[in-house]
Amino acid sequence: MSLKDILFGSEEEIMNTPVNEDAEKAGAEAAAKAMSGDSDKKESGEITSDMLVGEIIAKHPSTAQFLMDCGMECIFCPASQMESLAEACAVHGIDGDEICAALNEQIESYKE
Repeated sequence: MSLKDILFGSEEEIMNTPVNEDAEKAGAEAAAKAMSGDSDKKESGEITSDMLVGEIIAKHPSTAQFLMDCGMECIFCPASQMESLAEACAVHGIDGDEICAALNEQIESYKE
């Protein structure tokens, strides 16, 4: 048995693993959304709910305190590098669209 088999399973096990259709559908929807007009928002600096929390904080450091004030104290944990704003808000029971709009207002006020 190789290290690859231990870590990832044998090729036979991988090929026989059932596909999570919901996950595949969600991934396809996310890819379609990424290819739509949302990319224009990202290029303009506007925050969208599909952006990763870590990405938002890296681009707009002032948002870190706002997110913590909203109850998202774990913004610097490793999950923030993999979770979108919408996912993080859902975990914390917060309305992602409301937070997204508030973050964009905050960023706009700093530009002035």
